[in-house]
Amino acid sequence: MTKKLQQNLIILFIFAAMAGFVYFKYLIKPLDLKNKEALSQLQEAESKLAEMKRRAMELPKLQAEMRILETEVTELEKSLPRNKEIPDIIRTITRTAQRYHLKIQSFSPAPITSQPNFNEVPFQITLQGSYHSLAHFLAELGQQTRILNAKNINMTTSGGKDSETTINATFTLVAYVFKG
Repeated sequence: MTKKLQQNLIILFIFAAMAGFVYFKYLIKPLDLKNKEALSQLQEAESKLAEMKRRAMELPKLQAEMRILETEVTELEKSLPRNKEIPDIIRTITRTAQRYHLKIQSFSPAPITSQPNFNEVPFQITLQGSYHSLAHFLAELGQQTRILNAKNINMTTSGGKDSETTINATFTLVAYVFKG
């Protein structure tokens, strides 16, 4: 080999090495980085998709739980309504007193007491009748769907015309109203 040919081969080799370096540095490496980035984004998207599919599978179960909870809330609102519903309370007390042959001597609302989650709507009530009738009356009020509570019960005998002793009972009947 001649010296000129050797020089040309060396120059050709250097030129090929530089071309290979430029090809790798400016074409292959950026494409490889973009490919890795796209692959990473694809894996992230697939992970999100799998999570969304898992959540979608839980949706019917969550909807069923929500329907059950809504039913429970509806039932609980009957016990602890959001409104005072004073006419309903008066009707309940009047009908129950009549059923047990109790005479309502007085019925007056007292000031509403506010608690953290509910309000207490009290009524001062005085009834006249037999002891057992009063006991049945209070028991039936305690069994109502709505929460009613009799407090501060004071009883005095007043004698009676019939065989049963007549009593006068004064107490505070409290109805509860949900604040939420």
